[in-house]
Amino acid sequence: MLQSNCNVRIAVDLSFDDIMNDKEISKCIKQLLRCYSLNRRAKDPVQFYITNFGGKCKKEMEKHTGYMNWDVNFHSESYRDIFESKDLVYLTSESDNIIYSLEENKVYVIGGLVDHNSYKGICHQIAQEKGISHGKLPIEEFLEMKTRKVLTIDHVFEILLEVTGGKSWKEAFLHVLPPRKGAVERAEVFKEKLSTVSETQVQSNTEPS
Repeated sequence: MLQSNCNVRIAVDLSFDDIMNDKEISKCIKQLLRCYSLNRRAKDPVQFYITNFGGKCKKEMEKHTGYMNWDVNFHSESYRDIFESKDLVYLTSESDNIIYSLEENKVYVIGGLVDHNSYKGICHQIAQEKGISHGKLPIEEFLEMKTRKVLTIDHVFEILLEVTGGKSWKEAFLHVLPPRKGAVERAEVFKEKLSTVSETQVQSNTEPS
């Protein structure tokens, strides 16, 4: 990371130990392993931080020998104790603030939570309670989704990494999001709707009066 031309900072908030079961903790750590692997392979890796690192998450991470030698900034402290509040942007799909560009003076915080469905809106709530700026990725600007727009930790990380590497948001979304999310370009959705309207009009015109 020291030699990287990218100064964008991404921090994962691991303060959700107490609301995740062992299976979810294991999934969380696997997603962090993938984030590390993606960043390590990037030409210009982002500045990667793992905060609130302790408890069950740390115990699970310790199964991976040598993790402390990774090119990752591990901190037992909260992201609020490491960075200035004015620099923080907590990522949450419930935010009304759309992020169109990534700023090098900001720290983009990803909630280290696996089961978002059981705790819908918790990251947005935390940001509001702590007086932290929040924002969401511009998914709706480019894609139509068949499922909820809540993404896994590693998918959010990978999208941000690809955008810092020069890809457009649309390119990053289409490359990273799994097929089960049913992501379709808005232009394609518009074409489908237009085609449906045209077919309806043709049927209407051909029906006997």
